[in-house]
Amino acid sequence: MSKVWMERAMFVVGPGGAGKSTALRSMFLDRRLGMRGDVPTTRKVKEFHALSNERWLYLRLRSPHEVGESLKQFLSSIKRKCKEGRWCFACPLRPLEMQHMPDSADTVRAFVKQFAPERVRVVFLSPTHNGKTLDEYGEDGRIAREMKRIRSVEVVTIPVGEKYASGLFLADFFDFT
Repeated sequence: MSKVWMERAMFVVGPGGAGKSTALRSMFLDRRLGMRGDVPTTRKVKEFHALSNERWLYLRLRSPHEVGESLKQFLSSIKRKCKEGRWCFACPLRPLEMQHMPDSADTVRAFVKQFAPERVRVVFLSPTHNGKTLDEYGEDGRIAREMKRIRSVEVVTIPVGEKYASGLFLADFFDFT
């Protein structure tokens, strides 16, 4: 049986239209991700990016909430796509439960239980493009408080602001040098 070694995971959390995928795409400002510092603007972006000779980043740009996955389907798809080896993972999440997915705190908790990553960063977008703050979309901060209680999870909040302003900050989480 293959062993997935999940070193780091980052989840960008915000309501629909908050700029989650744009924030994740902005990581490509970091030349080490192989795009010469160019941020891809197409909806289709490669899922797998070499971070080193033995370490990979699996990047999802669509939230499991938005594609209608269940928690079991979401975790299984990660396990299926991340073959044996060292992995990092980045993905957008909706804050509250939607369709078949639980809220983002329960999703991250299940991810941590399944993969036992060394570090997890949850990035809340606040304020969003349309001015919503964390308190407005996270049930008065309940989601953020729950995230802080999950072992190995660090929580940060960044403003959406200019289109690619936080790209290097996000990419630095996956820098092992």
